Order: sequence, then structure tokens, then C-alpha cells
Amino acid sequence: MTRFSNTFCILFLLALVMMFIASASQSFAGTCPEKAKMQTIIKNTFHRPIDVLDVKPSQMPGLCEVQVKFQNQKRIIYSDTKGDYLVAGSLFSTKDSRNLTRETMMELNRITPDEMKKLESLTAFTVGTKGPVVYFVTDPQCPYCKKAESLLEPAVKKNELQVKYLLFPLKFHKGAREESISIICDKKGLEGLKNRYRSENQCAEGSKKVDETIKFLMSKGITGTPTYIFPDGRFHSGIMDQKSLEKKLAEYKK
Repeated sequence: MTRFSNTFCILFLLALVMMFIASASQSFAGTCPEKAKMQTIIKNTFHRPIDVLDVKPSQMPGLCEVQVKFQNQKRIIYSDTKGDYLVAGSLFSTKDSRNLTRETMMELNRITPDEMKKLESLTAFTVGTKGPVVYFVTDPQCPYCKKAESLLEPAVKKNELQVKYLLFPLKFHKGAREESISIICDKKGLEGLKNRYRSENQCAEGSKKVDETIKFLMSKGITGTPTYIFPDGRFHSGIMDQKSLEKKLAEYKK
């Protein structure tokens, strides 16, 4: 067989493989349940007011991604291609240990430019005057938040970062709400947060700001501290190590 014939055969086989992959992808794309059908399935399964926003193939072959809205939060549920089974949990990539479900949810709940303006009105206090702005969600009694705050300080001192603090007292931290309100009402700022300042001053302005902060952040799927909200509206819940934080902040430097 000539070299030309060999080359022709190889190209022909590659073309067949590509056609098969394309056909399989198109076939699978149509196997997920219709949105209306999935709405009925979820209603009959959970018996709660859950709205189905979209249904599409997930990153894992044979699994469908169902985007839903529940209590103003956009979430992810997974289904088989027939809708016989539902899975509520996280999908991980074993290649790079990425939590694919969390990444998708963060993108779905990404804070819009208009909502970023609202964060400004919810800010308890600001540290730093130059650099990109990061909104930092914290609780006066959160030990992980203390560590995260200390990792933010070097960039602030170098005038490379501005941090706007959002006080989000967790329900299971007794007295955290009162501490948060006191810090706002008495304008105690970062030192007050570090020292867990608390007074009898539970002014209406402070109480309203704390309650509105909790309500808004929970509507975006933020339920824990610490959480970093970056300039593009993406957020990360959980403490970031120094290297990861510096890498992320570098994306916003001009």
C-alpha cells in the first residue's frame, strides 16, 4: 500500500471517529428530561416550591444538570437521563480535585454590577484606600475569619488592596449579632472586630444593616464565613491560603 493510501485511510478513520463523537454528543444532548417534566418530578419528590430554571447535560456523561431556584437561591440538582433518580450533592473532578458543582453555583449566583453597589451600602467599615476592592464577609466570633483577616493585612498595608467588611453573624455564635451591631453603631471598625467589641448600643441603623446583610448574602447562596467577594462579582467561601489569595488578587491589578 502506498504512503498516500495509508494517509488517506488514517484521515478517513479519524473522520469516522469525529462523526461518531459528534453524533453521540448530539444524541445525549437530547436525552435529558424536558424542563416541564423535570418541574413535575421535583415538585412530586420534594413537595416544596422549587422552580426549575434549566436542564442540560452535566460535565459527567450520562448525568443531567438541573438548575433550580429555592428560597431565592440558585442551586444544582442532578438527574439521570430519564428522571428516575435525583442526586443532591457535589460533583468533583478527580483530575484536579475541583468541586464542579460549587463552581457552577458560584457562577449562577454571581453578584451583578447593580448588586455590587448594594454591597457598598451594607459595608460596616473599610480598611485601605488604594487597590482593587474586596468585600470580606466575616463574623466577630469566627476563628477562621481571624486567620483570613491577618492574610489580607499585608496587601492593605502595601496599598495594594481595599477591604470592605460585611458583618454576617452566624446564628450559632451566641452574642455575635449584638457584637456586630455594636461595632457598626459605635464605629469601632477593624479593632472593634478583632477585640470582639460589644456595648449596649444596639442602634436601629446597625440592626438594620446587619439584618439586610444577612438577607442579601443568603439570597446569593452565601451562608458561611469567611467569604471573599471579588470585583467581578465572583465569590469564594472558606479561608484562602496566602498563595491562592495573591494569585486571585493579581487578576484584578491594573
